[in-house]
Amino acid sequence: MNMQNPKPDWAMKKREKARAEAIAAGEKPKRRKWPWIVLLLLIAAAGGGYYYAQENGLLPEPPMPVAEEEPEAPSEPITRLAAFEVETVEPRTLTDTLRVTGSLTPARQVHLSAEVSARLVDVNVRAGDAVSEGETLAQFDVAALTNQLAQAQSNAEATRAQVSQAQTDFERTQTLVERDLAAPNALDQARTGLEQVRAQLAAQETAVETARTALEKATVTAPFDGVIAERQVDAGAFVGTGSPLFTIVDLASLEFEATVPVSRSAEIAAGQRVALKVEGFGDRIFDGEVERISPMAIEGSRMLPVFVTLGNPGGQLRGGMFASGQIALDRKEDALSVPVAALRRDSNGAYVLAIDGDRLERVDVEPVREWADGTRIEIADAALEGRTIVAAGLSQLRDGQKINLAE
Repeated sequence: MNMQNPKPDWAMKKREKARAEAIAAGEKPKRRKWPWIVLLLLIAAAGGGYYYAQENGLLPEPPMPVAEEEPEAPSEPITRLAAFEVETVEPRTLTDTLRVTGSLTPARQVHLSAEVSARLVDVNVRAGDAVSEGETLAQFDVAALTNQLAQAQSNAEATRAQVSQAQTDFERTQTLVERDLAAPNALDQARTGLEQVRAQLAAQETAVETARTALEKATVTAPFDGVIAERQVDAGAFVGTGSPLFTIVDLASLEFEATVPVSRSAEIAAGQRVALKVEGFGDRIFDGEVERISPMAIEGSRMLPVFVTLGNPGGQLRGGMFASGQIALDRKEDALSVPVAALRRDSNGAYVLAIDGDRLERVDVEPVREWADGTRIEIADAALEGRTIVAAGLSQLRDGQKINLAE
């Protein structure tokens, strides 16, 4: 209670009032002892619980002291090499190639045009249809053409009779002249008349052949086995001579047209093998062969057209497909080589890092030439055959370095 501001008597509780009266009379106030008793009881209970737990093994064992180990000497670093970072040197076929790109076109295609003027009565094929040689593609109306042939034959037959008569007249006149019964000019006139009707007959016989050919051309047939690439007419249309009808392509063989730098043209020759990958066929390889080389570069460029033929079994390839590949310029069998990244050089010359147990060993090599577009180097060191070398360009590796090969 604050002595400077004592509570008024009416606000004190009975205990506070008794305490205030005792203090006023000079008596020392009594202190309460029960909080100390409670505290002593709690301490005794805690001690008893600890003793019980210790006697019954409920307390955890104290940790054993750990002896301090002496520091180990630093170990030699080990470089781990993955399987794709090494290669075993073995004899292989090396090729020198030239990369080319281009498009495929059918090796043979024909644009069929009308050879007669007539109405189309039937069209039997559509674009994409496969056709065989001699198969009927379309039919023109033959009524008018048949009449033309009959008329030409009739005219020729009549003229043939005239020729026969003129021949008879000429022979008779010749006999009369020989007997001096006719003037010599009569024979000249008879000869001229015979020659005229003979010329007329020749013209009419030509007309007969023309009419017969036109009648034959009224039936449009496929010139070879192939596929209809384009149809440009419909049945019922009147078509004039020369009008386009169909485009037929032969997909049994395709042509790949590529361009190469003029500077490399001396390395290319007919008959060289070409390995092609065609768009849409993944990593499948199609084999081709250089068939011919253009004698002139493309105007305004330094590129030379090269034409490659390739088979098309099953007709899977189509004209217009994009392709890329390699022309095999040179080839060598059973040669030792290393990846270009495996070859290292220093002041002492060229070398590779071979694996000797768990360490790398420097092996000096003699490079011969580059192959495969500069990706492999032929070497003349037979002693390296069968050894495993570092194939990747890991510049941090050194002779004698400890390594570990990944499984």
